[in-house]
Amino acid sequence: MNKKSLLYCVFFIILTYEISFAYSSNTIDIEFDGQLVTTGCQVSADSLNKKIKLDNLRWQNINENGVSQITSFSIAIEKCNEADLQKTVSLTWQSNQLVDIDKDSYLKTKGNSNILLGITDKEGKLVSWNKSMSLGEVTIIGDSQQFDFGVFVRKPKSENAKVGDFTGTATFMLEYE
Repeated sequence: MNKKSLLYCVFFIILTYEISFAYSSNTIDIEFDGQLVTTGCQVSADSLNKKIKLDNLRWQNINENGVSQITSFSIAIEKCNEADLQKTVSLTWQSNQLVDIDKDSYLKTKGNSNILLGITDKEGKLVSWNKSMSLGEVTIIGDSQQFDFGVFVRKPKSENAKVGDFTGTATFMLEYE
């Protein structure tokens, strides 16, 4: 199982029952039939080990404005089956490399640029790290269904961004029920 994502599989049991009346004075037979169905949903290959390139970032603009423009990206699930329909999809962004600024958390980066990364939901609001957030319901069978996010660069609270390279790594856990 990939370390960057975790998709909890849900097993769906369909039970039907049929009551057979035996004409015996002391017993009633009940028969159960079932079918075990594994969920087909999985994180798409394009969403695993995703690399998002943030180009044309000018350190001068970041220092003057505090943040960069948001770069959009998505995480997709695919191969869902009929048993998965209408299940709620939740995602948890995870990291222990966070910096809190004014009650918001940002991802620390490695490198000499001294910048932080903010991850946003589809409305452009910062995500809450290490807490589950609902993304919606499974609505597509067989094909891909995507969930949109964004990422931006932010300078530290009391320092300026510096010219240089940076990398940041976050993991996510995807589950549904």
